[in-house]
Amino acid sequence: MQRRIKRVIKNTIAIICLGIFLYVLYYINIRIPCAFKAITHLDCPSCGVSRMCVSLSHGDIRSAFYYNQILVFLFPLIVIYYIFYQLRYIKTGQRKISKLENNIMIVIIVILLIYGVIRNLPFYPYRLP
Repeated sequence: MQRRIKRVIKNTIAIICLGIFLYVLYYINIRIPCAFKAITHLDCPSCGVSRMCVSLSHGDIRSAFYYNQILVFLFPLIVIYYIFYQLRYIKTGQRKISKLENNIMIVIIVILLIYGVIRNLPFYPYRLP
């Protein structure tokens, strides 16, 4: 169990470091282009996530909502999912997800796909520059 705790802490620290690295890149004006947008000229479901995360880090929920409406709501759900997944791994050593967790991920993916279609409709009010 001690080894599993260390592994979870190491993985979580790696995710946090990646987030900090991307945050720094954003502030020194190095943007990571969206390959989907470059090829199709359409917004993907995650377009605006960098700006959304920066806005959330400043406590500006209104701007974060402007940049990516669905992920503002899904982000807490994804964080809770990650926490429960890691806690189960620490307790049991199992990485296999349950049927319920699988269904939750399917619902999240379907929501993101529907959002990806809706945000590219011509009448969608929150068009990104």
